[in-house]
Order: sequence, then C-alpha cells, then structure tokens
Amino acid sequence: MSLDRCRLVTAVTLSFLGFLPGSFLVACSNSPVPGHVSGSAGANPAGAAGATGSAGNTSAGAAGDSASGSAGQTTAGAAGQTTAGAAGQITAGGAGAAGGSAGAAGGAGGVAGAAGTTTTGGAAGTAVSSTDCNPPPPRPINVTGTGTYMGSYMGQPLYFNKDKKPTQGKLFLLLPGIGNGPGAGGFESFVKVYGFHVFAPKTNTSLTGGNVPQMYKDILKTMPMDHEANRQVADARMELWDGKDRVTWNTPPTSILDETVGAIKYAMEQDPGGDWGFFLNADGTLRTTDVWVVGYSWGAQTWAMMSTYVRFGRVITASGPVNEGFPNGAWMTDPSATPVGCKYMLSSDGQIDEMAPNVMKAGWPGVVTMVHTTSPGPYTDDQHLFEMIGGDGGTTPGGHTVFCNDNPVNGWWPVCKHVLGQPP
Repeated sequence: MSLDRCRLVTAVTLSFLGFLPGSFLVACSNSPVPGHVSGSAGANPAGAAGATGSAGNTSAGAAGDSASGSAGQTTAGAAGQTTAGAAGQITAGGAGAAGGSAGAAGGAGGVAGAAGTTTTGGAAGTAVSSTDCNPPPPRPINVTGTGTYMGSYMGQPLYFNKDKKPTQGKLFLLLPGIGNGPGAGGFESFVKVYGFHVFAPKTNTSLTGGNVPQMYKDILKTMPMDHEANRQVADARMELWDGKDRVTWNTPPTSILDETVGAIKYAMEQDPGGDWGFFLNADGTLRTTDVWVVGYSWGAQTWAMMSTYVRFGRVITASGPVNEGFPNGAWMTDPSATPVGCKYMLSSDGQIDEMAPNVMKAGWPGVVTMVHTTSPGPYTDDQHLFEMIGGDGGTTPGGHTVFCNDNPVNGWWPVCKHVLGQPP
C-alpha cells in the first residue's frame, strides 16, 4: 500500500515477527502526518463563562459569569493526556471553585476542542470520564418502565430498548450509503445491542462532491488551497444538517436537525418512559454533545464533514471518508468543533490508503491500527483509526462494509465495542 504512515501492531497478530506476546510495535516509514495529536493542545474548551465541577472540569453554567483566572490552564500529561490535579487544577476567577485534587483525565491524547466553544453546564460536582470528551449533561437520564419502543416519525425510525442496561444516555443518529436510507447500512443492529436511543433521519444521500459546479473545480486546478472552492462540498453537507444556506447551487430539504428535534418531541409523547426529552436543552434545542453519530460510506463522509462544524459527542465512520475530489476540502483544514479525540474510523485494508490521509489531515488522533478477526484487544484510548484486515464475508464482513453487526460471533466485536465506548 502506498500510504506512508505509522502503524501500531500487536504481537498477537504479528507473532511471526518474533515479538513478545502483548508487546507493541510502532513501524514508521517517513510518515508526513504525525500519528498522535500533541498533548499540549489538550486544554478543555473554554466556555463563555463557567463554574467548575468538583473533578476539575469547567462547564458553563446557565448563569455563570466568572471569568477564567490566570491559573486556569490544564497541564498536559507526559503522554499528552489532560490531567487535573494539584499542579493542573482549573481555577475559576471570582467565585469559581477549584477542581478536586484527583480530577478526571482528559480525552485521548489531550485533544483540543474548538476554540471559543461554549459548553453546556452540568450539575455541580459532576466529573467528566476520561473516555468522554464532552461536558456532563445537566441532569441524569430518567428512564422508567420496560420493553422496546419502535416508532416512526414521518417515515424515519425511532428505537429504544429499556431492557438494555445500563441506559447509555446517548442519542445515536444514523446515515447510510449513497442513495440509500434511512439507517446506517446495518451498523445500527450493533448499536441496538446496547441501551442507546436511536434515530435514523432521512436526507439527500445523493449529494456529493460531484454536484459542485465546475467553476470551483477549475479554480482548484491552479489554486488548490483556495478556501472558497474547497468549502463547497462540506458546506453543502452542512445545509443538510441545519437547512441554512451556505452555497448557491444546492437547495436543502428539511434539515436533519429539525427532523431530529421533531422526532424527539414525538417520541416524548409516544414513549414517555424513555425520557427522550433528555436530549433537548431547556430552550428546546438539541444538545449535540450527547448525540453520537455513525455513518456508512456516504454517511461516513457526511458525518466527518459535519463534525468539523457541529460539536457531536462521538463520531464513528465505517468505510469512509473519501475526499470526493477535494483533497484539501475545508472540513479537513478548518478547526474541528467536535474534539478530534471523539472521532473513530473503520476501513478495510483495500481502502485505508484512500481514507486514512483524509482523517489524518483533519487531525484525527493516533496511528492506524491493523486489526484481524482474531485480534482480541483490548484497545486503548489513543487508538482511533482501524484497518480491518480480511473478513469471512459472513458473520464477519470485510471490504466496503459496516464491519459491526449484532452477530455475537462477529470477529470484529472487540474493536466494535471499543469505538462504541463499551467495555471489552
């Protein structure tokens, strides 16, 4: 394969090279893109104003007005993780309280959030898990009753199984391959194994870089870094998200955002015990930090693009993203609203050379980890990019596929659990 990159390989899968069991090998070949995001960029994103939680994570309260004190910086750990402790406490100016002496570790690799993003405040004393790079919700989710709710909002499926424990408190949004929908190409069957709320919105899944007017493609022939031309493909996708006009050549349908809010309000009536309203802010808007997204192929590209401009809680891409003819697309070069430590990619060995350069340019952390169906894991917080080697075409699909399904003998399950934030 032509991609110059560092690959992290367990000796379990490369025992023929003579490495000790459980050891790791980092093989580097003049990789032009760093494998890991620097820990020094791992400051928690500053909200407009914020009171600190007891574990040292600052989130903006509804009426917080204290400015960050001069000592309110988070120091980077030796491995690039954000630690809050005696030397790394976040000190709020004015009436702000200092975080606890054993503050929660930052997200994998100490990744940076979008500059100036205001986070939603949570209850005092609520800590952010080291595996969750988003602020805590304003209250605990309150699910009552039992059973499975399967509804449909304007032909768009809703799902929540109250019997799956623990309740995850995350809303999964699904996007499919090109021209298809709703769904995520089958990945949703794996999501439903756990206690997630799930919604599959409809949208224009035929919108691609091929629809961008030729004039912009001509500009890139002589000015490959021209931002106006490079923003077209992702800004058209963003119109699908919120319906706001950004490009002149695309008329968006009803937005994914509006459909999601409408579906939540519908489910609140139809499934009151499911606490679907948990995902709405007090003003009725969608709290995207508790929204996780998964997409297959076209859907993978779309969520990768949208997550540069929308702060989602987690992004999982399967068999994507490709650059759609825009190798310097603005979604890869603009700062990311979703912390890159919340993003994961699954790609086949036949397509990794096409897909990995895109997410690496976008700053997604880690080196590419080669995974076989016999790779048991466990995987670590700094592993986000996965090259799926092989697959039997049956219980364990390979090639251009979703990789993860609900078949318990699927050989990819260890890595599927990892990207879904579930214990091994």
